[in-house]
Amino acid sequence: MLIGCFGGGGDPSDNGGYPPHVGGGGSGGAISAPTPVQIIDALTGKAKCIFEKLKNSSSGFESAIKKFDGEFPVSHLKLTINNSLEANVYGKTYPPENYITEVQISNTALQSLSDLGKATVFAHEIIHAEIYRKMLSAAQRGTLNSETVTEQINLVNSLKDSFPGLYDYYEKRFKSTWNHEMMANHYRTTIADIIQKFDNNRLPRSTYEAVSWVGLGVLDKDKGLTTIAWDNLTSEEKTAINKLISENFYNGPSNCN
Repeated sequence: MLIGCFGGGGDPSDNGGYPPHVGGGGSGGAISAPTPVQIIDALTGKAKCIFEKLKNSSSGFESAIKKFDGEFPVSHLKLTINNSLEANVYGKTYPPENYITEVQISNTALQSLSDLGKATVFAHEIIHAEIYRKMLSAAQRGTLNSETVTEQINLVNSLKDSFPGLYDYYEKRFKSTWNHEMMANHYRTTIADIIQKFDNNRLPRSTYEAVSWVGLGVLDKDKGLTTIAWDNLTSEEKTAINKLISENFYNGPSNCN
């Protein structure tokens, strides 16, 4: 299963879902400041149901959403439906353009997941969007694309000054899957917290921690692409995690139809 798209892009080896590391074009020219509308919600069906439940159940998720909904937001969050995403892709977060970070969710793909699995997709994607929001905050511009080397250098330096941890993954230890590496090391607890509250503590904490690995362990099964954090687990730990994922991410209560 190609879970890399689940959390922010197409093939993890390309830049489809990541800010270009060197160059990459962009809209160029002057960029308008954000308008008063910060969260554009165009969700329907299962995705809409899960999103509303998450907002009402988890202070962590609500806090992440509110970062796009302030009086002077750095960027907008646009939530849309795309039922034509690649096979086995549940959600996709695009790099911001003109201050808008778009998260696309496939209601078609969500059909194969439990409600807990659906909530995990949202938590994962919103963290991708939050990482992009931080990068825009540092760069003080509406896109992360760089038309010149100078623009790219300025972006890197802004991250170094404002978010040294993010800079470490994006520049010093750069890999095409840098944001999944960062999330695997630093955001799994956040995802587990969000989905545990969403699920009303129905299951042991260890289950939510296991499910949080979806999209942050095996990124591309066919290519054998994994994160370093996943590689550092023992084979016994991986087996136990995969069992809990199979039992709960794909199976279990599904009331959002």
